[in-house]
Amino acid sequence: MVTGKAIKKALIWVVILALMLPLIPAVTHADDTFGFSEMYVKTDNGKKLAVRAEPNKDAEIVGYAEYGHQVLVDWGYAGNDGWSRLIWGSVDGYVQTRYLVSKKPAAYKSPEQKKAEEAKKQAEEAKAAQKKLDNELKSEKEISPCYIAVRPSRSTGKVNYRVGPSTLTSVITSFPSGKELIAIGETTNWWRAKDPDTDKIGYIFKDLTTVLNKQVIVSEQIDGTQKLGKLNVNGEFELTCKLPADYKLQVVEMRGESIIASVLSDDMTKPDMYLTIAYDDLYGEVDRMNDLSAEDLEVLKASFDEVDEVEFSILKTGLGTDLLVARETIGQKESITFLSIYKGYFVEFCMTPNPNAASQTLTDEQIQTAIQFLTDVMFEPVQK
Repeated sequence: MVTGKAIKKALIWVVILALMLPLIPAVTHADDTFGFSEMYVKTDNGKKLAVRAEPNKDAEIVGYAEYGHQVLVDWGYAGNDGWSRLIWGSVDGYVQTRYLVSKKPAAYKSPEQKKAEEAKKQAEEAKAAQKKLDNELKSEKEISPCYIAVRPSRSTGKVNYRVGPSTLTSVITSFPSGKELIAIGETTNWWRAKDPDTDKIGYIFKDLTTVLNKQVIVSEQIDGTQKLGKLNVNGEFELTCKLPADYKLQVVEMRGESIIASVLSDDMTKPDMYLTIAYDDLYGEVDRMNDLSAEDLEVLKASFDEVDEVEFSILKTGLGTDLLVARETIGQKESITFLSIYKGYFVEFCMTPNPNAASQTLTDEQIQTAIQFLTDVMFEPVQK
């Protein structure tokens, strides 16, 4: 049974709810769930945005919204003409939708300010890069030569080979994955390396290479006051020789199991010397030339049949390995060739006058230099 007291209480609640209804629209102005969104003003030129009484450019301006200020946008407005309706004081206001963004924009910067800031940023980056390059150059040191292989971040990519240890420096060329170089120096982040195919020296980023477990082909070292040249032959044996004064040993070409090396001087009056080492199945079972028969030696001599004049002799290296020496004359040009065999490898050493020298004949002193050079040659197995 409903009492009069309960009826009276229910009537009171009805009256309260009726009084609250006019207040609900006012609350919706600040509540997204009732049809309004918080947006921000972002004009192209950083100036104020005109708020108009109607959604067109000719309508009366009822106020201005500052750049970066927050506004309430009525997303229930069905206009599809590029305008949005704002809650703007006691009246509705309209602005072009393209000047509204959902996140507060950064402070406006004019094109001139942006250009100046970009120039400043580039200058700072260049300064930092130059400092980094200076630090790399200061950290550079010589190392025992070693093989490295190019390893791009992508297997199909390439790695730049540069004139200096920095991306600021010019690119010499680019190498694909697997390209082998000989590292002869290093900085903190770069290898200074030699391309054995071209003899060009450049820098390559360490993180894009792998150090190989492989013997160095050619190197130089000092033994007391004597400079020694070392040539590793395919990891099988090492040829060591005393280099004549002002001469350098370097690889000219590698193809399969053959190596061509030069022993050259910057002095054009001094003769050029070239060393060719190639594996030959014909001598696969021959440890040293000493093991050849007299008939085999005659076969080697016969290879000089087309020479105008040739004189043969036999010398021995420091380890007692025989050398077949052929002093020959072709026209007005002289040359001297030393032939030997070691572990199946045919070794040929040839000395000729420098093409730019005034005389194309070899002096007795030059010949003695070559003989001394070859007789000091040591063939030593590589320890594996």
